[in-house]
Amino acid sequence: MSLKHALLGFINYGPMTGYELKKFFDTSVAHFWNAELSQIYPALKAMESDGLVEMKVEVQDDRPNRKVYSITDSGRCELLEWLAKPADREQPREPILIKVFFGSSLSKRELIAVLRDCADETRAMLSYLEYAHQFVDKFVESLGLRQEGLFWQLTIGCGLKVHKAELEWAEEAIERIEAADDACFENEQHGYDGVIDIRTATEVLDRVKSLMPGALAGPDAYLHPAGDSTKEQLPNQPKTKVAAK
Repeated sequence: MSLKHALLGFINYGPMTGYELKKFFDTSVAHFWNAELSQIYPALKAMESDGLVEMKVEVQDDRPNRKVYSITDSGRCELLEWLAKPADREQPREPILIKVFFGSSLSKRELIAVLRDCADETRAMLSYLEYAHQFVDKFVESLGLRQEGLFWQLTIGCGLKVHKAELEWAEEAIERIEAADDACFENEQHGYDGVIDIRTATEVLDRVKSLMPGALAGPDAYLHPAGDSTKEQLPNQPKTKVAAK
């Protein structure tokens, strides 16, 4: 997603200044898309050059002049065209999972502390989203925007489900690590090179990939065209042999 489409979406509600756009970002979509003023103003300037928005200066006697941006017909067409396209799924990056992946180099106590911190942050985010849910209800009721409220609440609902699942995972991970053998941790061999025979590991990896060609093919390999009802076998699933009677 490009920042310009989010800006076009907000400006499509009505003309706004860069400061007002930042305020709406922070109070509506910040839980899944953040933007700073240092990003917003250059984007608005580029969008004006491209004819997607128009800027008018509103003179104020007692305050600095306001630069107000409104969407053009071209900008609205750009927004609607982008909204109707399938959403691009970005590659996730989760620092907590990198820490867990290499967790055997830590002590059990250290790794549990990292996971408890993750769980605490996730609980805080859940509290924030639950409050945001109530905030949106009051906001849309005050402005008579019940139709928009449906879609805004859907994004908050997604955040709640995702973070509830993350919290469940963190709590389960803590339990499993607490029950794990202490010998699994503080593995000193991971502190220097040469522990793994890289050539052997590469050969094994290639052999496993040849047996399961779809295992590392990425999610796109599992997508089927819309309306395709055929149930093709997934690339990494071996064919089931029926035992002879």
